[in-house]
Amino acid sequence: MTKENINSSIIPFKIQQLIDMIVEKKHLDVESAFYYLYTSDLYRNLTEKDSSLWQQSTLSLYESLKKEKLSANKTQEHNSKITLFQAFCLEQYKKQHNISATDSLYIFLSYDVFKYIESVYQTLHTQSEYYIIAEIDKYIKRKKEEE
Repeated sequence: MTKENINSSIIPFKIQQLIDMIVEKKHLDVESAFYYLYTSDLYRNLTEKDSSLWQQSTLSLYESLKKEKLSANKTQEHNSKITLFQAFCLEQYKKQHNISATDSLYIFLSYDVFKYIESVYQTLHTQSEYYIIAEIDKYIKRKKEEE
């Protein structure tokens, strides 16, 4: 029996064991457990032709999957905080410059202000709204001078 045949024969059993463990430990229904597994890098790696992940215990695979999902959730939570801060900056910019939301958005898009805010988020989000807008104004002025 070839390695590919072994993999294709064993993978469904590993998936079934993983799904059962996800249902039990995460308290999900079967459909949600399938989604949880099938949207993971672990699943993709497990089903690759030359993968030997199937040799790991189900518990080991589950722990790897749990770590992957936890890491993805932390990234998503961080991105959500940045998005919230970007929206705050846009609203404050609009308010301080007494311009429309459309005009404010146009300026932010034209000068890559969203990207700038993301790059300085760690420092900027701890400052006052006036300081934040002053920094955004400085950034926009530099971008205009580069044109």
